[in-house]
Amino acid sequence: MKIKLTKLIAYSLIAGAFMACNSNEDTLKIESGKDSTKAVINVSEKTITNLIQSIPSPIEMASIIKGSGAEFNEKILNPSENYKKYGTSMDKAINIGIYSADLGYINIYEKSLSSIDYLHSIKSLSNDIQVGQFFDFETLNKLASNSKNMDSVLFISTSCFNKMDRFLREHKRNELSILIITGAWVEGLYITSEIAKNNKTNDLIENIGSQKINIENLNVILDLYKGNPYFKNLGEHFSELKKVYDGITITYEYKEPITKEVNGELVIEDNTTSKIVVTDAQQKIIREVITKLRKEIISL
Repeated sequence: MKIKLTKLIAYSLIAGAFMACNSNEDTLKIESGKDSTKAVINVSEKTITNLIQSIPSPIEMASIIKGSGAEFNEKILNPSENYKKYGTSMDKAINIGIYSADLGYINIYEKSLSSIDYLHSIKSLSNDIQVGQFFDFETLNKLASNSKNMDSVLFISTSCFNKMDRFLREHKRNELSILIITGAWVEGLYITSEIAKNNKTNDLIENIGSQKINIENLNVILDLYKGNPYFKNLGEHFSELKKVYDGITITYEYKEPITKEVNGELVIEDNTTSKIVVTDAQQKIIREVITKLRKEIISL
């Protein structure tokens, strides 16, 4: 009899990057701004890995959005042609994250033509930071031309990002993985906030509120790199966002998990519930702050 958990995260095309800091060494190196100056940060591998693993995937957020009944809205995405204006490796990496979240949203809604455009943008940026060789874009483009193949697009993309992640870690370029994750999270929250503005379902509002834990984790990561001007600027925005989230309350009620057999498999269902309280005023401020940060990232 097989055992599985029903509350598994739906891994996105950047799922592999979520392990970006799981290096064999405790010393991480970051690139400083537009030059090649290096700064060394000593940090516990376990601490960073745990922080990264806590952050949800763009596909998870996109699934909640679609489940709310909201219609697809391409206007809220970062235009695919914007990739041409990103100059530094850090700008490119964080916008790979942005585009990854956009692509997750597009694929959940099975918009195959848009998917091809965003794959092209990711390919160009990935080539620029020397990780494009890990993406089978020819196969992805063929699959993306048919909306029935979106599951395959997600699966292959995940494999590609896993290879990219290993390469970045082996070459001590963990800061780029962190920026990819940050960009994906920012875009996910931005899209969710925009959709929730006119579609205030409980799932969407709770999803926005549940990011309290993730903003705290990301704030810790960015603070570790505050000696770098790029990360310092991001950290200032995140600190502003965290102040809003500090006022959001999340309470948990533990209940014994339920175990049952389904089709020969032992299924363990997590029965714990949570209550998240987010006021209209808090939603408005979160939307304003994340919009400001996101605009700065994509409008370089």
